[in-house]
Amino acid sequence: MSFTASGIPIHTRQLSVTLRVACEGRSTFAAYVLDLRKRGVVPVGGDLQGTGIIHQMHLDGTVDEERLVFETIQARMPTVAFEPSASSEGESCRDRIDRVDHLAGTPLDASYSRRVGAQIGGALGCSHVLTLAHLVGPTIAWAIGRERALHDPAVPRALGERYYRRDLTVDGFVADGALELVGQMSDLHMREQASCTTAQDRLAEQLEVRMRGRLGLENMLLAEIELWERRRDLATLDSAEWRSREDRAAQVAGASLASGVSARLLREFGDPGDDRPLLDALLMLAPATIQCFASYRDTWTQLRGATSSETGGFPDSCYMWRRDGAFHRRRERQMP
Repeated sequence: MSFTASGIPIHTRQLSVTLRVACEGRSTFAAYVLDLRKRGVVPVGGDLQGTGIIHQMHLDGTVDEERLVFETIQARMPTVAFEPSASSEGESCRDRIDRVDHLAGTPLDASYSRRVGAQIGGALGCSHVLTLAHLVGPTIAWAIGRERALHDPAVPRALGERYYRRDLTVDGFVADGALELVGQMSDLHMREQASCTTAQDRLAEQLEVRMRGRLGLENMLLAEIELWERRRDLATLDSAEWRSREDRAAQVAGASLASGVSARLLREFGDPGDDRPLLDALLMLAPATIQCFASYRDTWTQLRGATSSETGGFPDSCYMWRRDGAFHRRRERQMP
């Protein structure tokens, strides 16, 4: 398998979910999303944004393993795109962070995505926290299922012991007038510490996913998409081979990452079974692509038909860009 990236690195999005033992039948989870802009300058919200960490949001809480329900969940936002300012009329990305608490009691079932969108999406939510939440629920459900299959109940886990971690990174590159996306995901399941004598003994199972896509600025269509995966445990650590997933790549080839790709993926995968992690990784490509565009050739100078001296989110895409918010009113005043 050849897996290389080309072009100028412009943006990295990192998402992570970790599970630990809380008490009998309970787990704690800690998740974050981080956006690192690597080039460009963006006029937005009455000021200039340059490079560096643009977003860093966390979701932490407790889940009932038997019922697969959030018992508690809270959000933290160490780094946000918009702090209170004169341009924002004192508004900040953190203003509606308390809405995330209301997800307590949400079941991690087929209704999860709809419930999360209704509670923390749209004009009163944060699109980045929403994206992280869309990853957290299915990830926890998958991890707990694998924990039941892999864990030896005769060897209890210690309080606070880490037993699972998922990390997903999507990197964007400018290459020959197109946007090249490279994604890597690692699902790591760990054996009970009490039964291990060395660090490597902790490896119960690892699933790795690699993705590479290429799309244009104008239409955001996936002109190319390649997928590979590798599954290994301690016994096959050196011998497990990468496997092409052309079957799944074909289901998303030609899709637009601007809109509709999530519905298409969910329809094509149906009941994903063992391909649930692969589906989770693919669902994160579109949100990561949106973040890359601010760094793509200083996009605000390139978009055809642009009529404003500033860029920003779509109307009602989040709290800061809601139609009755300070930034939307500012944008309307700048329109000719």
